[in-house]
Amino acid sequence: MKRIKLFLFCLGLLLFSFSAALQSKNKSDRIKPKWVTQELPQSKSGTYIFIRAHGEGTSLAAAKQMAFVDMSQKLESERGLTINTTLEISERMTQNSASTNSEYKQEITLDVSEKGRKLQIVCREIDDYWEYGSYKYQVDVLYTVTDKNNYGGSYDDDIKITSKYGAAGLLSVIPGMGQIYKGSVKKGTAILVGEIIAAGGIILCENTRASYIKKMKEQPKHASEYNSSADTWETGRNVCIGAAAALYAYNLIDALVANGAKRVVVKKKKKTQFALMPYTDLQNAGLCMRLNF
Repeated sequence: MKRIKLFLFCLGLLLFSFSAALQSKNKSDRIKPKWVTQELPQSKSGTYIFIRAHGEGTSLAAAKQMAFVDMSQKLESERGLTINTTLEISERMTQNSASTNSEYKQEITLDVSEKGRKLQIVCREIDDYWEYGSYKYQVDVLYTVTDKNNYGGSYDDDIKITSKYGAAGLLSVIPGMGQIYKGSVKKGTAILVGEIIAAGGIILCENTRASYIKKMKEQPKHASEYNSSADTWETGRNVCIGAAAALYAYNLIDALVANGAKRVVVKKKKKTQFALMPYTDLQNAGLCMRLNF
């Protein structure tokens, strides 16, 4: 009986760990975005590159400023650019598909020199992730970088930040795999371990129950005692079956509907565009048709 109680306590502790895994303490997102933990996304149009920069500071603004310095140093070392002091900063409001809140993202134009050739570099902030601890902020910023003379740049592509994964949740036919794929490694691991423990509990309880049934037949004089023990282990088996079924159902629902780590989705925009716009001059007025290929 003590073994059953200990086993059920451990199973309940694992189930409780799911809620603890969901807690986010002093960070911008519950799960680190995939562009932080994995390889950077790739340009579809080839007119820009992605750069991930890191900074830290006593305030979020100071940390992001250091991330910009880090990005500038990467441009100098990786592309051989000389960054001049002149820069132009603009802000634009974006709607992030991973949340319902609008936020401002910076777009920075730098005057640079490349092998004696002067040009302007446009650095577009795509996303950021920060954590706060030990009285300072750690921030990662994802930029796209393109020559201003290279028309369009990252605007040639449709770049979205999303925490949706669609049918990827079906991976959780194997418990926890959908969560792990979506970046919730702790939750997915807890689900998988919980199912393994529950399955082990079912086997243990059923084997022990069967053993007492066998003893009851072999030793009729202790039948009442063995029958009581068999009933106890049967109850433990049924509890484990119920826990395994409930955990598996939760696993499937969570994998299908819960948001995962933010990821960057890059799609090339269609070049063909049709537009009508008003046209006026000193003598005429009308509509102008524009068709881009």
